[in-house]
Amino acid sequence: MTLNERMSLPLWKKIIIYTLSFIFFCLQIALIVISVISTNYLNGFKYFNLILQIIGAFYVVYIIYKPMITAYKLTWSILILLFPLPFTILYTINSFSRRNNGRKRRRFREDAKIVWYDDDLKELESYSKEAANIVKVVQNNIFAPVNKNINVTFFKTIEEKFEDLLLETEKAKSFILIEYFIIAPGKLMDRLYPLLLKKGNEGVKIKILYDSIGSSRVINHKFIKKLSKIPNCEISNYEPVGMNLNPVINNRDHRKIYVIDGKVAYCGGDNLADEYINELKRYGHWRDNCAKYEGNIVKSFIYIFNQNWETSTKKSLLIDDYFSYNHNIKNDTYVMAFGDGPVLNGNSAYDFFSSLITSAHKRLYISTPYFILNDGMIRSIALKAKEGIDVKILMPKIPDKKTAFYMGRANYRSILEAGGKIYEYTPGFNHAKNIIVDDDLAFVGTINMDYRSLFLHYECGAFIVDNKINEEMGKDFNEAVLKSEEITYEKWKKRPWYQKLLAFILNIFAPMF
Repeated sequence: MTLNERMSLPLWKKIIIYTLSFIFFCLQIALIVISVISTNYLNGFKYFNLILQIIGAFYVVYIIYKPMITAYKLTWSILILLFPLPFTILYTINSFSRRNNGRKRRRFREDAKIVWYDDDLKELESYSKEAANIVKVVQNNIFAPVNKNINVTFFKTIEEKFEDLLLETEKAKSFILIEYFIIAPGKLMDRLYPLLLKKGNEGVKIKILYDSIGSSRVINHKFIKKLSKIPNCEISNYEPVGMNLNPVINNRDHRKIYVIDGKVAYCGGDNLADEYINELKRYGHWRDNCAKYEGNIVKSFIYIFNQNWETSTKKSLLIDDYFSYNHNIKNDTYVMAFGDGPVLNGNSAYDFFSSLITSAHKRLYISTPYFILNDGMIRSIALKAKEGIDVKILMPKIPDKKTAFYMGRANYRSILEAGGKIYEYTPGFNHAKNIIVDDDLAFVGTINMDYRSLFLHYECGAFIVDNKINEEMGKDFNEAVLKSEEITYEKWKKRPWYQKLLAFILNIFAPMF
C-alpha cells in the first residue's frame, strides 16, 4: 500500500515534474545573471537601488545574529551585499525552516518520554566523564538517551551485514521498519523481497520509507508497485518533488535504519542497493560499515524512524505497541542513538563531531567519503595532530563525485602541515562514516564530514562507548589504511591546476547549499 500518490506516478508525469523542477532551478540561476547584467541600468533608479541595498543590509544583520557557523554567515552576507536582488531571494528560498510546527514538536516530546525513562547518563558519568560530556552536548539539542547493557555487532563489510539482516528478518514476528536514502531494485532486493513478502503474509507489519531525491535515479513505478502489494506493507517517500515548488527540497532523509520487532536495529553508511554489497562495480571496490544493536537503544531508533514517517505520511506509529519489547542484556557497553529531523532544533551532528574530536587524547581516526568542512572543525582536527595525537583520515581514491572530491582535497593542507596523516583508499570508494577515538569511543552512522550532512540532511547514527568495538573498528580502519595511498604534503601540492582552481571556486559557495 502506497501512502503518497506522487511516488507511483507514470514515467511521463515524472518527466513533467522533473522538467518543471529543472526550470525552477534555472530561474534561480537566471536571477543572478539578470542582476549582474542590469546593475548599470538599475543605478539610474537611485531609489530602487537604495531600497535593494537596505533590504540586503537587513538580511545581513539577520544572518549575522543567527546561530550558525561563521563560514555560512560570511558567504551569504558578501553575496547579498554584492547582488542584493538575486541572493536575498535565493537565501529566502533556501532558508525555509525544516522544522515542524510547535504542536507536532510537543507530541514528539510526549513520545520521547517513553524512550527517555531509561536514560543511563548517571551511570556513564561514573564510568567515563568524557563520554558523558559528549552525550550532554547532544542531549542539549535533541532527545537522545544513552543506554547501558547493549549488544553491538560491528560489520566491517555490508556483505556480512546483509547476510545477518536476512537471518534476523526471517525471525520477525511483529513489525519491520525500513528507512533508507536509496532503495533500488537489483540482486540485493531480489533476496530481501521474498522474505518481506513471506513476513507480510504472516501478518508482520512492514513500513518502508525512502528519500524521493536519493532514490529518484534508480527506483521505478514497477518496483514500487511490487513492494506496495506486499500484505501489511505501507510504503512512502520523503519530501517528493511535485508540481509545487518545495522550499525544503534541500533537507533530505539521508538516514539508514532497519528495525525488527523492537529487538534489533541496524544503522550504518549503506543503502539497499547493489553497489553496497559490491554486486555493482561503479567506483571500484565499495568500502562501507554498519552496526547492529540489541537492547533498549532499539527504542531510540524506532523513535527516530517515527519522526520522518509521521512527517511523510501524517500517520504516527502507535508508540506503545512498537516499544513493548523487553531486553534482558547485561554488559558494560553504552550506546547513544541520535538523529536530527524536522521536529528537532540545533545542529546535533556538528556539535557531536566537534565534541568527539576535541575529546581525543591518544588517537583520532576518521573515515569519510567527503571532507568539506568549515575552518573551525578543520582547525580542531589539525590541533589534535599538533598535540602529538595519532590523527588519520581515510578518504576515497575513486570518488563518486569528482567536484566534491576536489573540494575535500583542498582541505588537507592544515592537517598535513600539523603532522596528521591522510590516506586515499586505493581499491575504490570509501563510503564508511566512522570516527574512532582513543580506546573506547566510536561513532558509526550516516553522517558525512560535509555541510550537507552536518547542516541540511536528516541523519542518524550511534555513539558507542566500548573497548571491544573500538578495537574492532580501529583494526578494520588500519587494514583499510594498508590498502591506501598516503597523501603527503608534497603529493598534495602537486595536484593538477584545474583541481585547485575548481576547488577554490566551489568551496566559496560550499556553505550555501
